[in-house]
Amino acid sequence: MDAAATNLAVPTRRLWNLAWVAALTVVLAWQAWLTLGLFGAYPWRQLLDDQPIISGAHPQHLHFGKVGAEALRNTGRPCAYDPAFQAGYPKTPIFNGSRLAEVFLYAGGGNYRPAAYKLGVASMCLLVPLLLIVAARGIGLDRGAALVAAAVGILIWWGPHSRAALEAGDSDLFVGALAILAHVGSLVRFDREPGLWAWLGVLVTGALGWFAQPLLLPIALPLLLLYYLCAGVRHPHWQWHVALLAAQLGTVAVNLPWLLDWVSYWWLRLPLPDAAGLLPHRTLQTVWDAPIWGGAPERALALSLFGSALVGIVLLYLSRQRPTARLLLLGTLGLLALALLGISWEPLGLLGTQAMFAPALWFAAIPAAFAWTWLLTALLRSTTGKVVAATALSGLATAVWLGRDFLTPIYTRAVATQPLRIGLGPEREAVVARLIEATTKDARILWEDRPLARTTPRWSALLPLLTQRQYLGGLDPDGFIEHSAISFLDQLLEGRHISTWTDRQLEEYCRRYNVGWVVCWTPAAIKRFTEWQGVESSTPLVDDVAGYLFTLQREDRSYALKGQARLLDADPRHITLGDVVPDDDGVVVLSLHWQAGLRAAPSRVQVEREACGHDPIGFIRLRMASPVARVTLTWSE
Repeated sequence: MDAAATNLAVPTRRLWNLAWVAALTVVLAWQAWLTLGLFGAYPWRQLLDDQPIISGAHPQHLHFGKVGAEALRNTGRPCAYDPAFQAGYPKTPIFNGSRLAEVFLYAGGGNYRPAAYKLGVASMCLLVPLLLIVAARGIGLDRGAALVAAAVGILIWWGPHSRAALEAGDSDLFVGALAILAHVGSLVRFDREPGLWAWLGVLVTGALGWFAQPLLLPIALPLLLLYYLCAGVRHPHWQWHVALLAAQLGTVAVNLPWLLDWVSYWWLRLPLPDAAGLLPHRTLQTVWDAPIWGGAPERALALSLFGSALVGIVLLYLSRQRPTARLLLLGTLGLLALALLGISWEPLGLLGTQAMFAPALWFAAIPAAFAWTWLLTALLRSTTGKVVAATALSGLATAVWLGRDFLTPIYTRAVATQPLRIGLGPEREAVVARLIEATTKDARILWEDRPLARTTPRWSALLPLLTQRQYLGGLDPDGFIEHSAISFLDQLLEGRHISTWTDRQLEEYCRRYNVGWVVCWTPAAIKRFTEWQGVESSTPLVDDVAGYLFTLQREDRSYALKGQARLLDADPRHITLGDVVPDDDGVVVLSLHWQAGLRAAPSRVQVEREACGHDPIGFIRLRMASPVARVTLTWSE
């Protein structure tokens, strides 16, 4: 009898395993299908060609990624001095979204490869269900519940919050949040089933969380400490505690090189901007009506998830999984509280904590899936329960059918994806062609930035790669770093309205930064440069709005402000100058921002900082006793 039962159980187990693999394949294929939809009607062609994603900050990430990947290949570090923008600035890890881009482009050869970047974006999307399954299985959900959690997580990923972040190029926060959730699941598994694979799960997921968004780990630290205090007492052997500590330290050690740079260059950031999306009146009604909830279908989905999650947490607590239940409860409520406080309280609004809403939904998806599958399993154990389950499912199907119009937005996102904007298009290609035709490398182009929504294409970050010219502006319309203080942003040049600038001040500015051409988009800027006698000619341009390229009357175009020098070559690897002749004081001052760590060859040329009252950074000063035929500047810390 026992042998017969065993023989019957083996094929049954195999069938369940096949069903699990088939269901997992369907979930992964669903996410892959939606991911391919990001790349248009011909996804494989647009995924693998060299047309860049221009949605949101993706062009900025592509530029930073190219600079960082090239530096990583040449020097072993992702930091570089980039002369292409802002008269030279240090590209460092404070540009969060560029770290993932660096990995993508480094794997693609370290060059400008939009195809490598797009493959990286697709890979990031494909990680979503895998991280959710790791989290759910680690926490102890069975395979069916883990798949349900992954499916719900996919709906959240393509929901309004995550989709807006993907469009804007800000998905590093959400990838980091999913990695932290998977890290929590791996920690629970290491508590229950200590072993090499569980230990590696803790290490890998934690390292990914630090890499994607280091500010998330301090938020998760109280949860991890609380779980350790609850679960650690069950492990009397010191080896378990040492292994856990080694895994946590290892997550930091893997990221330590760039984390040190991240801390070292934090000063580059300008003060935090005003909190976006802050509610004017902080009442329960305004919080309930806040845009953070999305539309009515998204609100219903969120409330269903949070309600089901509370049920699942209670069930986990009653099943003696109390540390896990507390962990999920505090994680879900804590992230939800941060999100709601982010629209209600300015200090947290400045930090952008309203973005924690989607991670709160992902945390809730785990216990919610547990509650649903536990209830269904309990009902199927008896004949009466099966009838109840069939009746409930039929009622749910009927409710979905009757409310299909209400659920249309969720259904639409579940079956198709709005493509990202890929390729410059005819208007922008014409702008690039005109810049190449009308400008030369002996002076910079001053580009007027416009205040743009995060999802609006910021394609001008690609201009140095497309035109081989240097620019003031075009990289950082938000004024993220101190070096952008000299930029031309929405009618403000160096922070002053363009209409207040005299002809002499404009002439001095253009000489100081070796500006030979100006691109204007706003009426006030166009009017001011049209009236300036220092303009030689103008050419109309179109980039969603009409603008002009102004050519300036400058015969003294030079990157040398004192002394003489010809700029022969400038890229993140080196800056090469020819025919360098000092003035009577033995110095040459360059129209390039000074940065600590700059070195000159030959070594008899000393690099110093030249203070400038108009510029918060200062310029490069070369001190030498006699002329030098060629000087090469490199940057190393």
